[in-house]
Amino acid sequence: MFCKKDSILGVATELFSKKPYHMVAMDDIAKKARVAKGTLYYHFKSKEELYVALLQDGLDNLLVRLKAESGADAVADLKLFINGLSSFFNERKDFFEVLKREEGKLLSKRLKNCYEKTCSIRDLLHSILDKGITEGHFRKDIDIQIVSEIIIGMIKSAISGNIETQRLSNAIVDVLIHGIMA
Repeated sequence: MFCKKDSILGVATELFSKKPYHMVAMDDIAKKARVAKGTLYYHFKSKEELYVALLQDGLDNLLVRLKAESGADAVADLKLFINGLSSFFNERKDFFEVLKREEGKLLSKRLKNCYEKTCSIRDLLHSILDKGITEGHFRKDIDIQIVSEIIIGMIKSAISGNIETQRLSNAIVDVLIHGIMA
């Protein structure tokens, strides 16, 4: 069931994807969501709380999606991870834009929980790469942290274009696998 709070988060995500935080007013969100300003403040005490909630909600949904799928081996897991991340950001372009804008600020106190969630995404990728090394699919000399950043960077860069998700995922996996195979 889609509730008022979810609707508000969706509208806020759309508005924050188009304008920076300081240029979006609670009045704008209330008007676009077709709710009274009091309803907005019933669900969120402040614009900051709303903003943090939309980031946390999006990252929670992404983590659930990425953790839900598991393949037969690390290569399959890597394909599922890349496809899951690519398709999520392709489906939720507004959220992707907000996250890109905030990425450098995630270390701030108000976004600490969001930063920890992005670390969980990277940790998941690290564990897939580590599993691949253990299974003998990936070279032992790769730097897992650097390869993870390269993978995430490739996905973020490619999603900014207009390439179909499955084709994009397949191309990234192909380039990666042939570069890190044992």
